[in-house]
Amino acid sequence: MFNVTLVVMKKYILFLVFFGATTYSYTYSGGAPAGYSGSPASSGQTCSGGYCHGGGTASGLELIDISFSQDSVINGDNLTVSINVNTGGSSNKVGFSSSVEDENGNTYTPISVATGSQLSGDYVTHNSSSTSVSNDSINWIFNIQEANYPDSLTVYAAVNFTNSDGGKSGDYTIKTQKTLYKNLVFNVDESTLNALVIGPNPAHDFIKASSIGLTEIRLYSTTGRFLGLEAYGMSNVDDIQIDVSQLARGNYILHALFEDGSIRYKHVVLN
Repeated sequence: MFNVTLVVMKKYILFLVFFGATTYSYTYSGGAPAGYSGSPASSGQTCSGGYCHGGGTASGLELIDISFSQDSVINGDNLTVSINVNTGGSSNKVGFSSSVEDENGNTYTPISVATGSQLSGDYVTHNSSSTSVSNDSINWIFNIQEANYPDSLTVYAAVNFTNSDGGKSGDYTIKTQKTLYKNLVFNVDESTLNALVIGPNPAHDFIKASSIGLTEIRLYSTTGRFLGLEAYGMSNVDDIQIDVSQLARGNYILHALFEDGSIRYKHVVLN
């Protein structure tokens, strides 16, 4: 009687161990949960931040490109986003988590995803059929459409490169992001527009913008975060000045808003 009971217990324990490993594997291949794109809304968390994979090191040959179907958006546009990965030979199983957010960290839910992608809350991730790399490349596509777009949208992506051993160690995640701006006008001869003068540029303590019909200027980081700076000269004049002395040195995007509703953009540098 003792021997029979022992055998049954051993089989029961082995079944539990095998069942746990199988469940874990399908959790990974089926996509990441919401909140792991490395974005502000996800508090910078990725799947290597305690949820799943880690311990590996990037080779430096990996390339991740986020591309948009157009150079800017206007309200109502259907925007296609493509996340394109070249592993550089470092991995043949790759997954991702992505989110679309405004400068305040508010998320925007895609209206559709292409084959190989799926929604996880407001986030986009791979599914079990879209992790295999072909010729060192893999990509995922989804669409955004908003009746009223914010001034800028940033797509965040955390791409997980695995060593395909079925476990969670030896893998690594690379984060990237790209910002798209609203109402940006391209292929327009500036001589046909009222001149927008920005100076000094590079700047140190202040930036001044001058143009006929100018009503407001806003400064954004290159990641699309709005910097709420005090502005001077915003009443009945075409000159506006903002204090930038307390900002970190680096690159920024200045948004110039005009009374006709148009927005023009200038790249500025603080040194």
